[in-house]
Amino acid sequence: MANKVEGFNFEQRHGKARVRVARVWRNKSDNIHSMVEWNVSISLLSDCVNSYIRDDNSDIVATDTMKNTVYVKAKECSEQLSAENFAILLARHFTSFYKQVTTAIVKIVEKPWERVLVNGQPHDHGFKLGSEKHTAEVTVQKSGVLKLTSGIEGLSVLKTTKSGFEGFIRDQYTALPETRERMLATEVTALWRQVFSKFFNNLI
Repeated sequence: MANKVEGFNFEQRHGKARVRVARVWRNKSDNIHSMVEWNVSISLLSDCVNSYIRDDNSDIVATDTMKNTVYVKAKECSEQLSAENFAILLARHFTSFYKQVTTAIVKIVEKPWERVLVNGQPHDHGFKLGSEKHTAEVTVQKSGVLKLTSGIEGLSVLKTTKSGFEGFIRDQYTALPETRERMLATEVTALWRQVFSKFFNNLI
C-alpha cells in the first residue's frame, strides 16, 4: 500500500534479478537424479519511506539478502517442486517474514534440461538442453491475495507448406506480393493465468 508523503502517494519497489540456482534431488532407493535450473527475479514493494526522508534504511531488505534467500529456500526443498510452487514459496516468505514488505513479485525462468535417452531409456543422471523455457510469475500480497501466471518462451516451430499471407493493407509503400504457399518459421511465447481453488494453499 502506498504511503502519503506531503500529498504525494509513495510506493517503493526494489529487487534482485538474474539469481541463478540449480537444485538436484537424489533418490537413494534407485539412484535416479532429478534437477532444475532456475533464473529467479524478485521485486518487493515495501513501506520504507524513512529511507528517503530520514536517512534511515532500517526498513530495507538488501538485494544480497534476497539472493541468499533464494539459495537457502532451494536447499530446504527436500522434494522436487515446480517453478510455480517455488515462486509462491519465495513470495510468501518475503511477505510474511518481513513486516515492511506489502507485496512480493517473483518471476522464474526454468532452463529446459531433459533426460538423455540411452538405448531408448531415460538416463538416471544424464541431461541435455531442450528447446522452450518454462516461466512462472507470482504476485503475493501480505493480505494473502495471490496471482499466478505460467508460460513458455523460445518455442521454435516450423512448417514447410500451407502457410499463406494475403489480404493485408496495400498502399504506395507496399512492395510485398501476396502468396498462398510458403514456408513458415517462428518463435512462440505464451502466457496463461492459473485458476485455482482453496486447496491450492496446501501445495506449499
